[in-house]
Amino acid sequence: MFFLLLLAASIVLALLRGGKFSNLSRVHFRLPLLILVGLWIQIIIYSSFWQTNLQLKPLAPYAYLFSLGLLLVALARNLSLPGMRVVLFGFALNALVIALNGGYMPTTPEARAFAGQLILAPGETHNNSIGVGAETRLVFLTDVFAIPKTFPFPNVFSVGDTLIMLGVAYLIQNAMARAPDDG
Repeated sequence: MFFLLLLAASIVLALLRGGKFSNLSRVHFRLPLLILVGLWIQIIIYSSFWQTNLQLKPLAPYAYLFSLGLLLVALARNLSLPGMRVVLFGFALNALVIALNGGYMPTTPEARAFAGQLILAPGETHNNSIGVGAETRLVFLTDVFAIPKTFPFPNVFSVGDTLIMLGVAYLIQNAMARAPDDG
């Protein structure tokens, strides 16, 4: 949810800088269906229907990794868009951490406590998160940062998430500020 707030702030900033909202319609993503399928898979596997089904829930990490693979391919096909290299790098960092940690994004108890979220014991899972433990790989790239619970939409996030947000904000700023004849 915080990501959506940042998107809105980026759009408002671009408008204040003289950008036009209509210019966003001129951003042409390659493989948009692949992006939608990748995101749709994540929505489905982390729905209460999937998470409460004893046969389906164990498949969530594999489906999650598959969806990340689809999204990585789609992002790689869009490198010509401004900011997309930063988005892809951040996304690849997250995908690497998730792949090395069994299909879950590890998160520290400190970050989750700071965000007012349920503390996960080492190896305990909740949706796409897993509590950091001794076997966790690349801890410094996991969800070790947090938006405090006193702020709107508190959450935990990683270095990769930060890069994704910066890349998307740059894409929005660049797209909205373009003059109609910039192609």
